[in-house]
Amino acid sequence: MSKRIYYLTSEIIPFAETYKLASFSKGIPGEYIDRKYDFRLMMPKYGFISDRRYILREVIRLRDMKLNYMVEDIQASVKSAFIPNTKVQVYFLEHEKYFKPVDEKLYVHNSEEISDLNSVKFGYFSNAALMTLNYLRWKPDVIICNDWQMSLIPLFLNSGLINKDYLDGVKVIQILHSKSDYAKIKLSEYKTIGLDNLDPDLIENDTLDSIASSISLCDHVIFTNYAGNELIDTYNQDKLLAKVIKQNESKITKLDIENESQEDWAKATDEITRIIEQL
Repeated sequence: MSKRIYYLTSEIIPFAETYKLASFSKGIPGEYIDRKYDFRLMMPKYGFISDRRYILREVIRLRDMKLNYMVEDIQASVKSAFIPNTKVQVYFLEHEKYFKPVDEKLYVHNSEEISDLNSVKFGYFSNAALMTLNYLRWKPDVIICNDWQMSLIPLFLNSGLINKDYLDGVKVIQILHSKSDYAKIKLSEYKTIGLDNLDPDLIENDTLDSIASSISLCDHVIFTNYAGNELIDTYNQDKLLAKVIKQNESKITKLDIENESQEDWAKATDEITRIIEQL
């Protein structure tokens, strides 16, 4: 029996694209849908994503979901559409404050506006994406978190802040596509989004690299290598991350993507599936 997979990402071609994550997040879901898996795919509904162009429709069951975030009761809603010319359905998580019209670079190093901070935007996404499961009444076997943007999810799962009715026993895989300073989040920002269950051994200069936490907390971690570039080598240049990787080496796999071809996506899906089946 195939596993139920919940795939979370911040970019998918053609809706949003700034680096390799966007093509990966089109190619891998396409393979799983072709293989008839129970597969759900979610990303933020940025303000520049056109409802009319991509024919986005409201998901009635996921309209006005209630959650508490940053000590505030807020409502989240979801729309859906298909990746053009595919059978891949995408859930788009909305919120006019956190995903209002933004620069297509998507990410910021600093902002005077709290709602524009990466930690706050993707902290909201993490909360709402997990809460969505209660409204869908659907329990995945595996949650796949893509890159630093989704690396707060393991922390929220271990925080006590999330309703875990549809999360107990769920396995979490972190797939890394880049090494980014965006993952280095100030302790004050963690406090703002309600996370205080931080490992003191991972804190440096009043910041905590969310990838370091994710590697420690996830059930498996995959480093993607595009065109032969060893991503894990880049991570090992950081002393703290090198230490974390060494401590967790038994649950780390490297995944080679050569040309981003259909054959590459099929091979990558085979490897991800192999890992899922062993969890």
